[in-house]
Amino acid sequence: MFPYLFKLGPLELRVYSLMYILGLIIGMYMVKRKAEKLSLKPTDMENAVIISFLAGIIGARMYYVAFRWDYYAGNIFEMVAIWHGGLAIHGGIIGAVIALYFFTRYKKTSLMGLADSMVPWLLFGQAIGRIGNLANGEAHGVPTIVPPSIIFGVENRFRDFWSAVCSQTGLNPMPASISKLMDKLPVQVSFEGKLYELKEYVPWGMSFGNYKKTPAYSDFGALPVHPTFIYEMVLNFACFVVLYILWRKNDNIGTGKLVGLYLIFYGFIRAFVTFFRADDLMVGYLRAPHLISIIMVVAGIMILNRNKLLKSVQKAQ
Repeated sequence: MFPYLFKLGPLELRVYSLMYILGLIIGMYMVKRKAEKLSLKPTDMENAVIISFLAGIIGARMYYVAFRWDYYAGNIFEMVAIWHGGLAIHGGIIGAVIALYFFTRYKKTSLMGLADSMVPWLLFGQAIGRIGNLANGEAHGVPTIVPPSIIFGVENRFRDFWSAVCSQTGLNPMPASISKLMDKLPVQVSFEGKLYELKEYVPWGMSFGNYKKTPAYSDFGALPVHPTFIYEMVLNFACFVVLYILWRKNDNIGTGKLVGLYLIFYGFIRAFVTFFRADDLMVGYLRAPHLISIIMVVAGIMILNRNKLLKSVQKAQ
């Protein structure tokens, strides 16, 4: 919508970059409050946040490149050109965890304690990061006219379905052409032996027709799309409030309760939002975010159960 706050020659400040910076600064400031609980210095907590942040960026890029290897193979420059887009949050989480593991080994402190102190602010950063996606017109959803039966499937059939829509309606995939589809609704389209009717299935959506350099416009012209960045932002903020309330109590730091809940919360959030996303990474015929979300939820449940088991043993003793 408004990707740049300002541009002065080669200097520019993007809303997306500002969200990252704000998340990093707020995270460092708040995490330092748990330094005494972990027997660390405030500067150690700052370093932990910075190291995990940088490792998260690297992990997010490596994860994305790995799933799009057919595009990036042989093009080293594009592999590192993160300013062209292409960061995956699940890869960022993996990168950050690996970095924190080695950091806590070096500092001889608790990995779970440090992670508990950080995850609410990770979720907060993810929430405001979606504001950056909104500004860029990226991480968008499918058009709101797409039938629910196409959206809610384990396999992402949307791209093939959309090709059928364009060919059967006489539209080419250029944004200006696709935009004309709204004038033709309702439209019937045959796909995989079934007849689908395109119409305004939901009364909301967001159009990027006046911002022609956005990925959303490049994909779907001026058609209204599901504002998936808003869906996720709202859900992230709601779950952040729960984690923040628990975070304020020092007794919860180091128990794994916050880490477990974060994994469960975000696993369900991303699994839900993924149904509406237009740009899923895939593992064969399955959506990669769904597979990773299942792993996150299972891991979160295991961590919470481990916490209950340890409490039971302590009471028995």
